[in-house]
Amino acid sequence: MGKAKYDFSSFSELDFYKKVNTRLIELAEVDKLAKIIELGCGTGGVTELILDRVNSAKNTVIYAIDSSATAISTSLSRLESRKEAILKFIQTEAQNLQNTVKDQVDSVIYCNSIHYINNKMDMVNQIKKSLKKGGTFAFNTSFYSGSHPPETEIFLRKWMLKTIRLLKKRYGIMPVKVKKVESRVQLTPDNYTELILSNGFYIKEKEVIEVNVPLDGWYHICSFRDWIEGVLPGVPLSKGKEILQETVKELFDEMNIKTLQRNWLSVVAVKK
Repeated sequence: MGKAKYDFSSFSELDFYKKVNTRLIELAEVDKLAKIIELGCGTGGVTELILDRVNSAKNTVIYAIDSSATAISTSLSRLESRKEAILKFIQTEAQNLQNTVKDQVDSVIYCNSIHYINNKMDMVNQIKKSLKKGGTFAFNTSFYSGSHPPETEIFLRKWMLKTIRLLKKRYGIMPVKVKKVESRVQLTPDNYTELILSNGFYIKEKEVIEVNVPLDGWYHICSFRDWIEGVLPGVPLSKGKEILQETVKELFDEMNIKTLQRNWLSVVAVKK
């Protein structure tokens, strides 16, 4: 048997998630752009959405950046037949942007990953330097203060209580208290606005998209390392995944619900 994967790939292929990112790409108007950086390209799902909208294979270059060699290998295989643009995959951390891409580009697109960055001020400053004047920085995130509507809190509390009880009963273990991972240190939408404005951008578009996430979405996010480590710190990944997936299915049934809302913040900023 192969080694278990705890990546984002299964979640990223769900229809509602593709729609959220399609909306951001539409707001960024990538069909009008020649040079694009995609930060955190992962296994190529968003890269594919960008390719669907570019106009000129001869004049369009996409620099797709990710820290994972495995993810980039998957992207290369997935997109090898796509000829809509010149694709340049680069394995490095997003924080190394200035040392990686020397060209100034028309747009930087960063889907659902900016919350991982410790020094967001430095990251946005690097992005500004990578953009031409008038270039756009488009990002979204579902990890910010306000992503969980108040009416979902009862579900989330019940889910965690059910999970912790089952972990203790089945395996005799409990999560450990640790410093929050960066994605759990959440900014408000106003904090993001201040971050962008203070780095020499103006906001072109800013919206909160309300997404009714089906059980599949919550089930698949429970196989993602960062989610498991965030909600169950110190718990082995295999056991965390097992218990979280089991309890979320039980709770959807018990509460007789089909979806649970989560909000995505989407921003398109323009370099002055």
